[in-house]
This record gives sequence, C-alpha cells and structure tokens, in this order.
Amino acid sequence: MVDEQVLWTESFRPTNLGQVIGNEDAVIALKDWFDSWSPTAKKKVAILHGPAGTGKTSSVIALANERQYELVEMNASDSRNKAAIMRLAGSSAREGTIVGGAKGKRILLIDEVDGIAGREDRGGVKSLIDVIREAAVPIICTANEAYSPKLKALRKIAKVIAYKPVHHEYIFKILKKIARVEKITISEDNLQFLAENAGGDMRSAINDFQGMVLQLKSGKVTDFELLKPYRDQTKNLQSALTELFNAKDYLKGKKAIDGLKIKYDELLLWIFENAYIHTSEENLAEVYETLADADLYLGRIMRRQSWGLLKYFFDLVSGGVAVAVDKPKMSTQHIFPQKIGMYAQTMFTRAITKSIASNLASKIHVSRSAARTGSMYLVQQVLNGNIGDAAKMVDWLELDDNQVKSMLKKPESLRKIRKVVNAFEDDRMKIQTIMGDLKHSSFDRQGDDWTSILKDYEIKKEQKLEEEKRRKEEEKKRKAAKAKKKAEAKAKKEQDKTNQVKEEPKKKEKKKQTSLDQYFS
Repeated sequence: MVDEQVLWTESFRPTNLGQVIGNEDAVIALKDWFDSWSPTAKKKVAILHGPAGTGKTSSVIALANERQYELVEMNASDSRNKAAIMRLAGSSAREGTIVGGAKGKRILLIDEVDGIAGREDRGGVKSLIDVIREAAVPIICTANEAYSPKLKALRKIAKVIAYKPVHHEYIFKILKKIARVEKITISEDNLQFLAENAGGDMRSAINDFQGMVLQLKSGKVTDFELLKPYRDQTKNLQSALTELFNAKDYLKGKKAIDGLKIKYDELLLWIFENAYIHTSEENLAEVYETLADADLYLGRIMRRQSWGLLKYFFDLVSGGVAVAVDKPKMSTQHIFPQKIGMYAQTMFTRAITKSIASNLASKIHVSRSAARTGSMYLVQQVLNGNIGDAAKMVDWLELDDNQVKSMLKKPESLRKIRKVVNAFEDDRMKIQTIMGDLKHSSFDRQGDDWTSILKDYEIKKEQKLEEEKRRKEEEKKRKAAKAKKKAEAKAKKEQDKTNQVKEEPKKKEKKKQTSLDQYFS
C-alpha cells in the first residue's frame, strides 16, 4: 500500500512506454523519433503538445527509464529569458552525466515550452533553438499548444507529436487498478463517474480520487456525499431542461433556468439539441427561429461586450422557447450537444489550420481572419495540384509535415512534396556557398557567420561524393561480373564447337564402312 502522503500521480506513473495508455499513436511517434535521433538529425527536438493530464511528461519519464537515460527536467515557464535558457538548458544539452562522464546518456526535458514565448522573453526562443542546434543529447519539449505563432521558429526543427484527451474508459481502468492496489472499496459506478467527469485529464481524475479517499478516511464525508455536488450539477442541468420544456407559460420558462451555472453558448446548444424531442413539426421552426435570435444577441454581446443585451438572450432561450414547445415529456434524458463533442474532436485540426492562416497572413500582410476566409482555399488548391507548385507553396509558407498533411486530399503526396522542398534547400545552400572563401555575401547582415553553413555544406558534399564513388564501384563490379559471365558463355560456345568438329570425322567414317558392307553383300 502506497504512503498516503505521496501523490498517486507519482506513485502510479508509468515506468515504461507500454504502460502509457490512451495515446498509443503519440507514444509510437515519440519512440520512432528517439530511435532515429542523432546530433546531425534534421528534427533534433520533439514537441509533445496537448491538454494537461494526457501523458506528455509521463511518456518522457517512461522513455528515459526504459532506455536507461538520465532525465534532466527544466520548466521553461520558470526560466523565461535568454540568460536562464542558456545557463540551464545549454549546459545540460552539452555536458555528460555524473555516472557516465562525457559519454553519459541523457535526455533533456523542457516542460511548458510555450511559457518562454511571451513578449518579455525576447531572445528566449531563439536561445533555445541555438541550444538545440548545438545539443549532443535528445531534447524533448512539452506544450499545451505547439501551433502558437510564437513557436513557429521552433517547429521548423522539431517533430510535433499531438496528445489527445484520454478516453474515460482508459481513465476508469487506471482508477480501478489504483483502488485494487490501495485496497479501497468503492463502487464501479463512482469510479466511472470520476472518469467521465475528468474531461480527458488522467492526472485530474487520479487527484480527485485520492482527495476523495483522504476525506473518506478522515470520516468527514461518505462517498455519496462527496460525489453529490458533482451529481447535483448534472442533475440541475437535466432538471432545468425538463422544467423548461414542460413550462406552461413564459414566466415558468424563465424560472426554469434561474441559478443554472453553465456557459451561455453551452446552454444554447443544449436547448437546440433537445428541442425537437418536445416540439411538434409545426412548431419546431418557431423554436429554432427563437434560438437563432438568441444566438444573434449572444454574438453581439461577445463581439461588442454589450452585456446589457444579456437579458434579451435569457428571455429568448427560456420563456421564448417555453411558449413554442407543445409536446412536453417529463421522463426524458436529454442528450449531450454534438457540437461540443465535435469541437473537442477537432481541437488539434483547428489549431493547425489557425497556424497555417497565421503563416499566410504574415506573408500577404493581412489579418489572420482575412487570410483564413479569403485565401486559405487557394493554398489548399495549390497543395492538391501540381507537386512542384505545392512544394513552392510549402517552402514559401514554411509549413511543417503536420500542417501540409492536414490540407492534402492524398496524404501520400506529402513524401513527394517534401522531397522537392529539400531540393530547394539544397539549391539555396549551393547559392550561399558559391562565393568560395568569402565569409559574408552582399545580402547578409554584417557580422553573420557562415561557418556552420559552410561546414554543413561540406559534410553534405563529402557524403554525396562518397555515395557517388560507392555507386561507381558497384557499377564497375556489375560490369566486371557481366563481362566475366559473357566470356564464360563465349568460351563454352567455342568448346562446344570444337567438340562438334572432332565428332564429325567419326560419323563420316562410320557411314563409309556401312556403304562397303552393302557393296560386298
């Protein structure tokens, strides 16, 4: 049994990648990136992004434990400026470990990397990129939202891996395991309730469970009493909807939602999603028109901050709906709005689309909204057209693989597009280095150092020469083998011909003898 003073989120943290559940695809992507990492890799850093409690940090800890690497953790939000980044991350990325010395195996984990992207952090992200480029160890960053425009430069050299909210069934299994290990008697219904109300946050569910158990052991509450406030919140919403759709008049409809704690847009969606259950076909259009007017008022409130209009919104979604409903049903479980679920499912897709719009807006000098509504469809058309044009668009907008893939109708085209983009980069490298021994070009800022560029180019040049030499040697061997085979075939043919010439006199002699025998017979 684990010490009660120890957080269960630490005690039951996964010790290997196989124990990280709910985001298996992300774990596989992390493992693949780590296995292919090298000091010369293009993607020298991985960014794990997603909501809190989805297993980002736990995956890194499990990876380090599984591969027997020392893990150095740094919270980026606590070290926001250039000096702090260079002091903490710089040394950890270059130095060895205490046990292993210079060759010690180490992973550098930078939590909340989006915390260094504020206005006061001038130089913070750039310094981190400098550290990554010089790093001799794998670096993994976590972020709530990797597709923020402020992290654009970091994404160019990073493998972006998305972690999604954990499904409540996975959370339920972990809570059940904890209950078994801790020898806690609790109904599966209560565990299921905790799992479903965690909102995909595994850490939050475990913390809620531990807090509940501590209160139970103190004798302050029972399990039902502890869960009751949460149950009442759900019950109040269901009860409020039942009262609203069964109200006899306008005033009772208004009273039905009094004191209900829920976001205004969510309330509108709940009523919209369930109105048809209580309304005839003749009156349904009137109900939807009333809700449309309420939505119009809510939009003006949010855009203009005109909170004086809020009373009209409440009048419409309560009394306005109540007077139009004509088929009340008392015993009905109202369904969860599909639109809210859809927003949760498309959270990452919308974030990627938003980041593409930001890139486009900076290129064509318009607002992000204008770029998204006026030009995004053109980008999509180009990306799904000619490969060469698509590669030029990707290169111009500086899009990463996740951004490109989100807009492709045929994902298999990504490999071809990326190949052409890499060719563009090689051409630029050749142009930059064509000036020979000159350190700076006329279009560089004074003081820009080309040392690393030239070094990388020379390495690539040597690799190409070696590859070409290897191909020539293989071709030479193939030609030699082919010539040898041809010579052997020719020699065999000559030998067969010689043998045939030797056999011909014997045949003639035999034929002649046969003729004499016939003659004397």
